[in-house]
Amino acid sequence: MPPRGKMGQAIRPQHFKKSFKRLLGDFKPQYPLFIIVAIFLIASAIFTVITPIVLRNTISEDYLIGQILIVNPQTGVLNINWGNTFLAFGTMLALYVASAIFNWVADFIIVTIAAKYAYNLRERVRDKLDRLPLSYFDAHTYGTILTRGTADVDTISQSLRQIINQLIYSISLFIAVVVAMLVSSWQLALISFAILPVTILVTVIIAIKAQKQFAKYRLKLSQLEGVAEENFSGYKVIKLFNMEEETKKDFEIVNKELTKADRWSQFLSSLIFPSMRFISNLGFVFVCVVGGLLDDIANMVAFFLFLNLFQQPFQNIGQISSTIQSTVAAGERIYDLLDQEEEKPDLEDAIDSEDNIQGEMVLKDVAFSYNKDKPLIEDLNLTVHPGDSVAIVGPTGAGKTTIVNLLMRFYEIDKGEIILDGVDTRHYTRKALRGAVGMVLQDTWLFEGTIRDNIRYGRQDASDEEVIEAAKKAKAHHFIKTLPGGYDFMLNEDGTNISQGQRQLLTIARAMVSKPKMLILDEATSSVDTRTEVEIQEVMNKMMEGRTSFIIAHRLSTIKGAKMILVMNKGKIIEKGNHKSLLAQNGFYAELYNAQFSGRTNEEEVSDT
Repeated sequence: MPPRGKMGQAIRPQHFKKSFKRLLGDFKPQYPLFIIVAIFLIASAIFTVITPIVLRNTISEDYLIGQILIVNPQTGVLNINWGNTFLAFGTMLALYVASAIFNWVADFIIVTIAAKYAYNLRERVRDKLDRLPLSYFDAHTYGTILTRGTADVDTISQSLRQIINQLIYSISLFIAVVVAMLVSSWQLALISFAILPVTILVTVIIAIKAQKQFAKYRLKLSQLEGVAEENFSGYKVIKLFNMEEETKKDFEIVNKELTKADRWSQFLSSLIFPSMRFISNLGFVFVCVVGGLLDDIANMVAFFLFLNLFQQPFQNIGQISSTIQSTVAAGERIYDLLDQEEEKPDLEDAIDSEDNIQGEMVLKDVAFSYNKDKPLIEDLNLTVHPGDSVAIVGPTGAGKTTIVNLLMRFYEIDKGEIILDGVDTRHYTRKALRGAVGMVLQDTWLFEGTIRDNIRYGRQDASDEEVIEAAKKAKAHHFIKTLPGGYDFMLNEDGTNISQGQRQLLTIARAMVSKPKMLILDEATSSVDTRTEVEIQEVMNKMMEGRTSFIIAHRLSTIKGAKMILVMNKGKIIEKGNHKSLLAQNGFYAELYNAQFSGRTNEEEVSDT
């Protein structure tokens, strides 16, 4: 298994070649711009290499004495020809400026390409998320999914400039320097080239060892973040059971391992450049010795500059090697998301309006399982007439919420049919089907914004009066008016600046303002107190009048008035009837009811029964 980074991500690609080719393919429309970038970077490298040549020619004996320093034949005094001096050094300055300008222009083009690519890639990820089935989100953490469209995209975008710039520039500079060195003095060039294998060998050995330590460091960092997150999220439980010392010890163990890996990785990586500089200095020594015997001072000065430039490509490529790995790994993770199987598209002739939906729901021989090896729902048959209120009860894992997921087509059934008003639900668009249903879930979800906008989320064209009326029906109006700004009170992300019960009331108001044809209530009153629950239940009973309603509840007191109660266990309906008839049967439902109101059994015993 590859080493893992933050959020448990692989920091090395598992299929480097395949992912790298795919990344290159993504930039195919930008190839003409890349060619322009390459031309500018090659020009920048050439101008950089020409500068030492100009310097060599300027300080050569013939030019220095004849053109810069001129001997007056009459007096024998040396005079400086300032015109030639400024021309020579102005030429060198112009070459450096031109090199920098070409590099800056190339940088600007690359940054533009990277920004546009990041924008398009984020759009692709966002569109893909809309087309993915609910099963994907159930199988992956939100943090991992969000990282794909944010951190991974940014990794590619921000690394692109460094990789393209340094790679093209380094290769161009290397070729230009080699040619210049051979032209200037092939003997000194061969001495410089002889040092190259030693430089590469030392660099590779140190880099491999450093890379292992960096991988270990990232692994330990991920573990430390996991420990810290676990400690912070569960600090109440930790304090409740007096586990502070134990958690501190666990943290210290991982922290020490992280520190050790960090120390060695930083130490080894810091050896690369001193080692290269040491070997390079040896090259300077050999060049001085041989150059002193073969060449003049001007050529040796130029060669020293060539040697310095000769080392730069290897330093640059060494720096971007790990960047390339992390960039391709990020691309691989994004492609894994983009390649996920999508929801089956709506049929071309699917019904796209909920206006005529009445609410008759029929399930015929429905079978479904999350894991094909573990059947959950088999041969489920059920008929619900328009306006009926159907309660679904049973122990945890019985399949209650699964039925709701199937009714809403969050998951597709494996076998059978779900028929709404005589039409298979697969012949409705998902938009029409879900637009006809109002849902209140146990897990409240509110976005950062005003209370008014959160309630209006159920129906965007709802007036302020309708929003307030829905809040009153949900018994939320009173507490809203006590908040600063009332309906304009700004909620934090997930509404964490109000209580859980208040958040639940707002979600109920949001469902009420949508005026749905059908209702699904999944533990809708689980987070409110008993008195408020009774009040809300009265309002919801009125709201359910004339609407087909499915109610999932563990508090059996809230579903006593349901026209039909389905008792489920292990994916099957084992009892059916109203509250009184089910109690009279003295079966599974009666045991569940007695477990809540008489305390004679517990839920585990009921499940076993």
